[in-house]
Amino acid sequence: MNTLNFNAKTILLFFMLFTSFFASAQNGDRKAQMKDKLKAQKVAFITTELELTEAESQKFWPVFNSYRDEIDELRATVDRKPNKDMTDKEAEDMMYAMLDAKSKEIDIQKKYIQKLKSAIPPRKIAQLFRLEKDFKEKVISNMKERRMGRKGGM
Repeated sequence: MNTLNFNAKTILLFFMLFTSFFASAQNGDRKAQMKDKLKAQKVAFITTELELTEAESQKFWPVFNSYRDEIDELRATVDRKPNKDMTDKEAEDMMYAMLDAKSKEIDIQKKYIQKLKSAIPPRKIAQLFRLEKDFKEKVISNMKERRMGRKGGM
């Protein structure tokens, strides 16, 4: 009977590990799907707000995507989360690293303004950075509304 009990526990443990692995894989898929959906919404938002023509879109999006990739790569290298246990030296180093990253981000923006001029007129480029911020604020606002809706519905 002890062996049967052990086998049942082993099978139950294996089943729980398998289902948790499967659930986390689905969660990863959901995150990827959400990211793709958000990217598509951003493309539609910027295309509409900038009133990009088909010819402009074909030139603009590859340059813009390279710009975003470079910015995202830079941001991924910087730790922007101070914690209460860090030393003064660690905090100072973090602050200077963040300032250095902002400086590099401005350099990247300057570089891509020049590249974007071959795709769209400067007046549209000037709108672009504001539209990115507007889109981000819109997404955050929608997320807050959804959270409030879930909390209110309980």
